[in-house]
Amino acid sequence: MGWSGLERNKLDFLLTDLLPVELSELFSFSSLYSFLLGEKEQTILESTIQKLKEAKAKGNAKMFNNGWGTMPLKYSILKGNGTLREMSVIQPFSAINLFLFIECFQKEILDFFQKHHCFSLRYHKKNTDLFYKTKNKRGTEYFDKQVWRTGKAVIQQTGSYFKVAPFESINAFTSSLAWRMANFKYKYYAKIDFKACFDSIYTHSFSWIIERNVIDAKAANNSHLFITIDRVLENINGQFSNGIVVGPEFSRMMTEILLQRIDNEVMFSLDVNGLKWRKDYEVFRYVDDIFIFASEAKYVDLIIEKYAEMGEKYRLRLNELKMSKDETPYLPKEWLENTRIIADRIGDLFFKGSKEDYHTLDEDRRFIVLTDFVPVDRLKDEIAVLMKSYPDDRRSIASFLLSTLMNNISKKKDGYKLFKKDREGKAFLLIDLALFIYAFFPSFEQTRKIISILSYINSELDFINNKVLNTKLFNTIRRYEFVFETENLFDLCDWFPLLVEYNFHLDTHVEQELINTISETDDPILWANFLLYSRYNDSFFKNVLKQLESIIETRIDAIIVDKEMLQTEFWYILIFHNCPFISTSLSVKIDGVIDRIKNKAISDQIQNDYPSYAMTILLCEFLQRKGKMGKKPEESFFAWNGCKSFGEQITYRTFQRTLFKKYKKNRYGLYASVQ
Repeated sequence: MGWSGLERNKLDFLLTDLLPVELSELFSFSSLYSFLLGEKEQTILESTIQKLKEAKAKGNAKMFNNGWGTMPLKYSILKGNGTLREMSVIQPFSAINLFLFIECFQKEILDFFQKHHCFSLRYHKKNTDLFYKTKNKRGTEYFDKQVWRTGKAVIQQTGSYFKVAPFESINAFTSSLAWRMANFKYKYYAKIDFKACFDSIYTHSFSWIIERNVIDAKAANNSHLFITIDRVLENINGQFSNGIVVGPEFSRMMTEILLQRIDNEVMFSLDVNGLKWRKDYEVFRYVDDIFIFASEAKYVDLIIEKYAEMGEKYRLRLNELKMSKDETPYLPKEWLENTRIIADRIGDLFFKGSKEDYHTLDEDRRFIVLTDFVPVDRLKDEIAVLMKSYPDDRRSIASFLLSTLMNNISKKKDGYKLFKKDREGKAFLLIDLALFIYAFFPSFEQTRKIISILSYINSELDFINNKVLNTKLFNTIRRYEFVFETENLFDLCDWFPLLVEYNFHLDTHVEQELINTISETDDPILWANFLLYSRYNDSFFKNVLKQLESIIETRIDAIIVDKEMLQTEFWYILIFHNCPFISTSLSVKIDGVIDRIKNKAISDQIQNDYPSYAMTILLCEFLQRKGKMGKKPEESFFAWNGCKSFGEQITYRTFQRTLFKKYKKNRYGLYASVQ
């Protein structure tokens, strides 16, 4: 079953903590990961780590100070309130930078968390169970084929290299004994957060932590943890000090350091004012969401005042618009109860008995999607009313309802049969219902749930090879293709390889709208996805490729010499350097940029043996790889050979994120904030 029991490599940090979850499935660091596991590359890495640790011990040299700057690729995804949140994909060179940083400072970071996590609900600890395995044998068995096919890519974007404790989600906390007891023990409650927390963090704030502690300031040197964090955060964000990149788990880890510092300053100040923790008050913080419980209303106000005061020291301001105060117990929002009613009705469409009950059924009745009449139109009307009644909670409502569908349909993996023979019509009713819900809030998270639902049903009905069912599915999806015209394309990117897998294509006018949108976003990952999708028609593909080649050439010409990786345009090199479709002349032009970077690093290394030069050469050698026939491999940062059984891979990824990470304890898999 995969590589069950094999100890994980420390390089797994590249695959788990450095990319956003909300990212195209066809982009990954997995090929770089495999390259760095080579004997020669491991020798270079180990030598570099040793040099960095020696420099750290001496303390007189600035670590990660020369030649490490890169520009991330920024894009936007839907937030819970329907607005867009800017995300970042860090460059592969920055991923190496952060791997080396963690190798040098892991102990200090984890020790800091252990000593200062007074209010934190989510901080990092050493993971003592770093193995390639799952504890759910049935899940592993069902996806065994997928595990072997995707290799170590299955661990990417699925979890944290470190253990996150004590809670993995806000929902886990608000379902816990700690939450219930706080509501019983204290009379008053408040919830606050910092406004645009990640965007507002000033990297020099980490250096300020030292300056405001006399003992730390006297002991500080150039290789101090907080001074190095300041520098590394600038390196991965185009050398900007305002804001830190949003998306990677690493960013949450760094933010946790600063927020724990603020927690401790608040706690100390409250103690000076005579308030005793766990007697007069309790505070629980999940990243920048802060839950306050106190025995008196004035204590709540004082705690809020202290968070405003201490946060201001580090340029963090409370979000006045989202602040809420009330008496306990805290009650769920009205939308939740109304959504549960509809979720229960959706649940009634499925067999509810145990596995033992299921096996006692006659064989012709052994299926879990019931054959009873389903008033789908009425159900849709009720969902529409719910969405209109609570427009600010559409994300949570869609997540709740789609999770209800997915969790029932996913029983397929446990050996259940979904549909009675010759009753495939039920499948299309469920798919149509899922797409209807999805259209109200087509976020990245909900896109993957839809793909998972389709994949589970496909494993029984085989939409891909059954022409009749394929046509029916195509017509069902076509009814909702307006989503591609009206919604945020970065949330929809995984649809493109799925459409390829099922041999579907969108309407011509929709495709033109997509081309216009992708041109405006100027995002190479979106372009790459759409180029692969366009191959269903040779003429269409050639037109898209011609337009794209012109864009790539323009972007390459705009790259400034000696500052290549600090240019957003360099992302076109990273994505298309091994594209098998671009012209020879354009490929040669891309190779020329890579050669220029490598030759300069070799020359600079002779003058100063900085670690960044050795890593630059290593990255360029990765980009220059060629096979026996002299061609570049189609697997690099973008998978130009596509992804076999794409739907299954997304399903496996979704399964890991929702079930393996303890969401299985929640009936509907809801993990929305209680705000």
